[in-house]
Amino acid sequence: MHRLELRKYQAETAKDAPVRFVASTSGADRYGDIIDQRGWNLEAYRRNPVVLLNHRADSLPIGRGDVREEQGQLMIDVEFDSEDPQAQQIERKARAGYIHAVSVGFNPIEMISRADLPRDHFAFSAKGGKYFKSAELLEVSIVTIPANSEATLSKSMECAGLRAMIRSVMAEEMRHILEAEDLGDRIVITYA
Repeated sequence: MHRLELRKYQAETAKDAPVRFVASTSGADRYGDIIDQRGWNLEAYRRNPVVLLNHRADSLPIGRGDVREEQGQLMIDVEFDSEDPQAQQIERKARAGYIHAVSVGFNPIEMISRADLPRDHFAFSAKGGKYFKSAELLEVSIVTIPANSEATLSKSMECAGLRAMIRSVMAEEMRHILEAEDLGDRIVITYA
């Protein structure tokens, strides 16, 4: 019997697979603002699906994104520009787990102070912040620190990466798996 430990954060995905992020949620960001995920206007973004680095609109994009609303979150699959050295570096860091976050750049369409919302509204807060009932998505940026702490690599991305690594590296040994145990920061696989 043999044991193999795979650290989740070291899992790499197939090189041609897009990197999936949660781009936005209905959670309050670090400024106290909330964007209603049902209120996204994505038409303009889909015509110009740029992915920037740190909201630098004065620099060339490092990739393009495919956005959609999924389970109450704005999701994005990022395809990095494989011909751009900077994009290659950022992609490598994202796939290796050194960069986990994205941030949305948007134009507000309808907004109100959270303190002015009815007290029974999910976004009400006497402390302030804004509630964006609708917003036009302009760009999505790879960032080191996001305003919305939930705008990070998708959990399905981590799982997809782990599956890809298992298939590519351990194909022969994995035919005889006896047990797989998820310990949170790693997976322990026992095989014959």
